[in-house]
Amino acid sequence: MRPVRTRGVREAGQVLPLIALALTAIMGFGAVGVDVGYLEYRQQAQQNATDAAAAGGAESLLRAGCPNSGTATTNALADATSNGFANGGNVTVTVQNPPLTGPYAGNNCSVFVKIQTKNVATFFERVFGYSSATETTQAVASVTAATNGACIYLLSNNSWSSFNNATVNAKGCAIAINYSADFNGGTIASPNIGYAGPNPNMGGTKFTEATPAPMLPVADPCPEIAGCAYLAANPPSISNCQSVNTNGQNTTLQPGCYSNLNLDGGTVTFNPGLYVLDGNFNDNQAIVNGSGVTLYVPAGANGPNFDNQTVNLTPPTTGNYAGVLYYQVPTNTSSINFNGPNVNLTGLLYAPGSTSVNFDDQNGNYVICVFGSMNFNQNSAYDFATPSPANSLLKQAVVSE
Repeated sequence: MRPVRTRGVREAGQVLPLIALALTAIMGFGAVGVDVGYLEYRQQAQQNATDAAAAGGAESLLRAGCPNSGTATTNALADATSNGFANGGNVTVTVQNPPLTGPYAGNNCSVFVKIQTKNVATFFERVFGYSSATETTQAVASVTAATNGACIYLLSNNSWSSFNNATVNAKGCAIAINYSADFNGGTIASPNIGYAGPNPNMGGTKFTEATPAPMLPVADPCPEIAGCAYLAANPPSISNCQSVNTNGQNTTLQPGCYSNLNLDGGTVTFNPGLYVLDGNFNDNQAIVNGSGVTLYVPAGANGPNFDNQTVNLTPPTTGNYAGVLYYQVPTNTSSINFNGPNVNLTGLLYAPGSTSVNFDDQNGNYVICVFGSMNFNQNSAYDFATPSPANSLLKQAVVSE
């Protein structure tokens, strides 16, 4: 038989140090796992706050215009604070408009935000000499053209619009109707047609892209259009108004206030600027031309009557009224006629209180119509152009980096 080997006294307990070392290593890995998970959680929360701050700064530029470092900084800091990262103490929030470095450096419509938090405490790693960490996150948000924004806003919640027998080509923009419309006959091409009221009448209409679908009511887009928002907040003075009758003569008009404007024949040229129309505005057989023009109709005045005429009007491209061709204050419900054999209008046509807008012959220009409701002239064609991103009046703020 083989002798039985017995353990000596000196061998007893030698495994305990090994177990202790193993437990220390396991606890160390556990500590690292807990702290790494916590730091990742903190970093994600901080990144979300950074993204929100950059987006908030960029959204402020939708109204203030680009660049506006003061406005962007104020709004970015407010959004960072509301998400738990107020500037101060161990938290530093840096805002730049435009960004100073990176792929968006010098872009006036971009906002860079960096949040750095120092001395982020750890739980278990401090046992191993790592008592705190520094978290740094950054983001860039930019103002860009709205994707598939609407070019027709009909905001009344109780008035029908009429597209009867009209051909409307709006392939690059949506049609938003807060009530409903008649689409009997004709052809409608739009990627999105929404209505918030009763079912529309669609007998015999050809919809080449989207068909009308229920939607929630849309808001007035004026606050998102810089020139419109400016006019809403800063109504022009109504004083020293003059009355003009062209009497068939070729006439050049100057910016200012008009209590009566009767374009009776001839060729009438609007010089660039703001025209306050505080009374009646009739176009009787005149040819109307003007670039850099904004027409403003206050409460109590009558909307213009461009009926059976040739009209070529474009808005300013820079300044406080950029992009706004026609602004009728929302409380003004007077009717408007944009009818004529050759009506070429560009920019924003804004009269959300008017439920009697007659519209004719949109010839491939970029127009945004914001009315209560509207009537397209039957058997006519309307071509709404899609703007380039740089020229789009409807903007959106997106996190781009």
